[in-house]
Amino acid sequence: MKIISRTFLPLILLAFAASAASAEELTAGDLFPPFDISQVSADKAQAVPADVYQAVLAALKGSDVPESYAKAAFADPRVKIHEEIVTAMNKPAESLTYEQYRKLLLTEKRIAGGAQFYTANKDILASVNQKYGVDAFLLAGLVGVESNYGENRGKYIVFNALNTIAERIPRRSAWASKEIAELLKLSYARKKDPFALLGSYAGAFGLGQFMPSSYNAYAADFDGDAYPDLFIWPDALASISNYLVKHDYFSSPGFAENSGPWKALYGYNHSANYVNVILELRLEIQKRVTAPK
Repeated sequence: MKIISRTFLPLILLAFAASAASAEELTAGDLFPPFDISQVSADKAQAVPADVYQAVLAALKGSDVPESYAKAAFADPRVKIHEEIVTAMNKPAESLTYEQYRKLLLTEKRIAGGAQFYTANKDILASVNQKYGVDAFLLAGLVGVESNYGENRGKYIVFNALNTIAERIPRRSAWASKEIAELLKLSYARKKDPFALLGSYAGAFGLGQFMPSSYNAYAADFDGDAYPDLFIWPDALASISNYLVKHDYFSSPGFAENSGPWKALYGYNHSANYVNVILELRLEIQKRVTAPK
């Protein structure tokens, strides 16, 4: 997403990624962990972890969230540091080629699952397309890569995943602290338990794997209950579409590199490999669905 980019996951992390996935297929969260690209320089200069609580309070300044709410969250007995997240994030980088990513993500199981997903959710996809204009096969490809069509939503309490990164990984502390603040804004506004959300080891959640900041900026209520719920398909697909539309989806037609859809997907995740895998999966799902019976 525009406020988020994902760096390439090292080959050495694939064992962790596979074990972190709740089902057989890997997802984008396993291969492209999200980070705020605007924080890269600042994070590199940060030698020791910031006072995370104070950083979160600073990020909450001017919001409706009272300090007492943030204090209670940090004092909650459910707060936990996950050492496996620290280990994974601190492994040396070794980027994969597109063919290696493609082999991991563009599997027969995922293509078949995409055709099944499209058929089962055809009416919802059509309704979302009618409102936002985003290609339904592209949406199917995106959720196939992000959450394996809802099968891999993540197992970590989002607060704890973000707090682990903020406390233990100095180069990502500023980014994670801001996301904790966004999570507290979300939970306070929605009167939700800040420890109720489960997501990836990087703090992304829902069927489309939004970060808290992206939820606050782009989540859409499509079913009319006044609550954008990223764990149900109408709201999740509408929220993804809303994000893509607001990131130049319609700036130019087609699906080639630097087309509007390509650029919007690159905004969702700053990786050309990520974008190209989704677009190739989109095409394979479309072929499977439209093939003569």
